Amino acid sequence: MLRIVDANLNRVGEGLRVLEDIARFLLNDLQLSQRLRDLRHELRPGDSPLQRQLLNARDSEGDVAAFADEGERSDVISVATANARRVQEALRVVEEVAKLHPLTLDWSRYKRARFTIYELERRLVLGLLRREKVKQISGLYVIVDLQALKGRSETEVTGEAIQGGARVIQLRDKKRSKGELLSIAQELRMTCALFSVPFIIND
Repeated sequence: MLRIVDANLNRVGEGLRVLEDIARFLLNDLQLSQRLRDLRHELRPGDSPLQRQLLNARDSEGDVAAFADEGERSDVISVATANARRVQEALRVVEEVAKLHPLTLDWSRYKRARFTIYELERRLVLGLLRREKVKQISGLYVIVDLQALKGRSETEVTGEAIQGGARVIQLRDKKRSKGELLSIAQELRMTCALFSVPFIIND
């Protein structure tokens, strides 16, 4: 049981460090980075009798899956997602083992941490997605103002703008209600998605 706890606490620390560095160096999100760092420090056993027991039980050379290939990552979002899952799964293992064999570990602490990571993963991935979208905003930026179309189809104008080289489409309408704009926005979003063009709506 000690080897299981040791391996999974190591996974937690390693995964959290990857997430922390992504938040710090790629997103420049100080608050998210600090929350991940604080969680990493909080979950580390530190210098305690338990930590010494875990070190004595460690057998990296005897671990049959120590050098298993984890596969390639396609982008930074897949790195973040893989490490968040790794932390969540490891926390679940420690939580379950602590229920069977207390080892001075409070299983509920690891459960709380797991749910915290679910939320922090969401924030991190959404931040990375926003970062990717911002990179796409370049070139011809077309604002589709419904008052300026003089009866022409919004979808038709959007398609023509994209065919003419628009790299970003923004929908603007200062007069209609949000309810009225919804169906128009959905159509334009689908048109933009066909050409992988970012679509922005005011407010």
